[in-house]
Amino acid sequence: MQRFSDSARRSTRALPDMAVHCSILQASTGQFRHFHIDHPAVILVRQGWKRAATEHAQATAGPGQAIFLPQGLECTVTNGVGADGAYHSDAYVLSPSLVALYADPKLRPTSEATLIEPDTGFRQALERARETISQGDETEEAVHRHVLGELVIRLQALGIGLLPDARENLALRIRTLVRSDPACDWTAGTIARQVGMSEQTLRRKLALLETSLTEVIADVRMTTALALLQATELPINRIALDVGYESASKFAARFRTRFGLSPRDIRVAAEADERSGAEVERPRAAAE
Repeated sequence: MQRFSDSARRSTRALPDMAVHCSILQASTGQFRHFHIDHPAVILVRQGWKRAATEHAQATAGPGQAIFLPQGLECTVTNGVGADGAYHSDAYVLSPSLVALYADPKLRPTSEATLIEPDTGFRQALERARETISQGDETEEAVHRHVLGELVIRLQALGIGLLPDARENLALRIRTLVRSDPACDWTAGTIARQVGMSEQTLRRKLALLETSLTEVIADVRMTTALALLQATELPINRIALDVGYESASKFAARFRTRFGLSPRDIRVAAEADERSGAEVERPRAAAE
């Protein structure tokens, strides 16, 4: 049975080309391997705990703590329910264009997840950002940009560099493209034209990154579905359609293969023999 706090609600709000705020709720502990961070984000934990780990480092946050996740990071993310039987966090996702306006190019890019102990000023900045994203309108765009830019400045004051590695990341470019419409029937030809190269060159470069177009598309669809399950109240059948699956059962099977949990497990607490997200490698199956 779900036991979220009275203030906990799933929601997603966005200011285009600036930032997104998500109130994330998860009813069962889940471990999500090979999780890609497409845009820099700050995750403030309210209930339960969160861990982001690579083979080089890890950061674990409990209630009141936060984790910064840099753009381009691939890690294992674990969202853990607490004694109150829930995981609840606020996620602040910053657009590359906002970061570019306020980030110091001289600061070395942060490449690993970083634990943050928010002081009063940082907490107030997060709250202002949440209110701005929730209530913002286009008539005060410049003001909103400055309010959200404060997060970039405060992160840099903690020694966190937000600008991504200057080297081209083809997989990230494709992920951003597919995420704009995950239900689209993306073909190699369409994507190759969008990134300005031949299909042969596209496949060769992805092979050098030890991935394929099929894998990238499938993973974007699954991670988008996870975000919709955590941060909206859309029905599971609707989420399946929104990420390109006409069959809800096939979607559920693919989701379980990818994350070790069913879509329903994200929304409804597991039984006493709680399933905690099996450690499943990325599927090589075709993206459907």
